[in-house]
Amino acid sequence: MIHDALTQDKDPRKRRRSLRIRARIRIIVRIQMRNKETVTEETDALVVNAHGGLVLLASAVMRDQFVTIVNVKTHEELLARVTGVGQRFMGKAQVGVEFIRPDPDFWGVFPQPKDWKSSSLATPDAMPQKV
Repeated sequence: MIHDALTQDKDPRKRRRSLRIRARIRIIVRIQMRNKETVTEETDALVVNAHGGLVLLASAVMRDQFVTIVNVKTHEELLARVTGVGQRFMGKAQVGVEFIRPDPDFWGVFPQPKDWKSSSLATPDAMPQKV
């Protein structure tokens, strides 16, 4: 797979938790609608990192809505939350999604950036609790 790293933003308020990679990856997105109907859409992720990515969607979604992302190549699936919805262009919107738990292996990007290593991806839930 050919991919290129996007420059990490110098402004700490805009910095991502893991390096973003520009890579077109075929995915399926499953969305449960308000009427309990499930919509399935095959599409692409355009920018990915260990915490989520930017995907193209024709289906309407809202910020904080949960979706399931399926990697078409590996059939692995992860639950994600919509973090932002961009302007629609040619019937699709760029939608930011964040995995419920980081997964650096989900996208199948190799070699992985150093900050994608599992030990650097500790989430508050996964951190040891003081007793």
